[in-house]
Amino acid sequence: MAWSYSRAVEYAEGKAVSQPGTQRINALMHALGDPQNRYFRVHVAGTNGKGSVSAYIAAILTAAGYKTGRFSSPAVIDRRECIAVDGECISPLEYAYCMERVASAAGEDRPTSFEAETAAALLYFAFKGCRAVVLEAGMGGKDDATNVSGAKAAAAITSISLDHTEFLGGTLEKIALAKVGIAEGGAKCYSCIQESECERVIKDYCSARGIECAFIPPLPSLGYSGGRQLAAWQGKTLSLMPGVSQPANAALALAVCKGLEEDGFFIPEGAAAAGVKSVTLPGRQELIGGELLLDGAHNPAAARELASSLEQNFPGVRKVALVGIFADKDYRGVLQATLGAMSEVFTFDWENKRALGGAKLAECASMFCKAQYIPNIKDALAAALKAAHVGMVAAYGSFSHLKLIKEAYLNLRKGAYDGR
Repeated sequence: MAWSYSRAVEYAEGKAVSQPGTQRINALMHALGDPQNRYFRVHVAGTNGKGSVSAYIAAILTAAGYKTGRFSSPAVIDRRECIAVDGECISPLEYAYCMERVASAAGEDRPTSFEAETAAALLYFAFKGCRAVVLEAGMGGKDDATNVSGAKAAAAITSISLDHTEFLGGTLEKIALAKVGIAEGGAKCYSCIQESECERVIKDYCSARGIECAFIPPLPSLGYSGGRQLAAWQGKTLSLMPGVSQPANAALALAVCKGLEEDGFFIPEGAAAAGVKSVTLPGRQELIGGELLLDGAHNPAAARELASSLEQNFPGVRKVALVGIFADKDYRGVLQATLGAMSEVFTFDWENKRALGGAKLAECASMFCKAQYIPNIKDALAAALKAAHVGMVAAYGSFSHLKLIKEAYLNLRKGAYDGR
């Protein structure tokens, strides 16, 4: 009997022993017939901005008329959002079919959850007849499951900062070396403007391997309007996702798409503008009801980006923070980067083994502004909204609790939640 969606999810979430490197994912893809070689691949890695750049590239290619797949992570609302073709998520039936194929090919050498979903996505894109696929790396780059064998059309490196240091190394140079490893194999490498030490590593890596490398400056910013960041490009005004880093992310995506013309892609200016305008991503400065902003900022660099965007886009508005962070993150750095502009911060507990306890987080947050710990996430949200009054609540610190907060907010505004 064919697998059900629930069985496929159960398999994907099953326990497997993690192995360093890409040997297992490559063996799995070979057992599946190496479907990743049936389309042009664009690989995106970096610390912050990967999701935005990947989404822009995929949307531009779709707007230009090319069937385009996109694999992204992490999921914010529904795990199926990580696998999409032309902006449409994989269906439960298709997910189940692809995951069953992955399980059959893997046999006893069970892949990790990320390896399984990467393999399922690569298989799905071949089934759908994609001309191009945009792959967003997970934590790293060179040893990431998305860095499967075979030729790539391009590699893109977004902003690099300190994160996942226990796995990638404790310096910017080590992290940059891990990220730029996706360019291995000769793909032209595009990077946003980086810190000098990161730029040097990327240049040296590409030069040693004969890889063409370009550093792309951000588009000129034109401010914020109608919930979107605006930027200038070729005499046009582009409508981007909110966030002060979006002109840099869009510039990188546009450069990658321009470079794809060497591989036979034709990207009209109108398609580029329409593509970036169409992009919205859950949990990336997502504004709901004009009073709740959801963002996955979980490291100091992303937190600084969030703080700058709030200052630029919502001047003079009372701001209250609702924060939950993993214990293995630089939570003090995240709080320090954001709470200076907040009137108050609320913390909470949520079911995740990596989560820092809300009480401890509130204790740390109290060094920067008034802090209150309310264990229940729904109660914490209700209190934050009340404290904000006619201002706004910024919920951030991790992608993993944003779904809970969004659901709680929608229920609250529908009157389903009584606040007790």
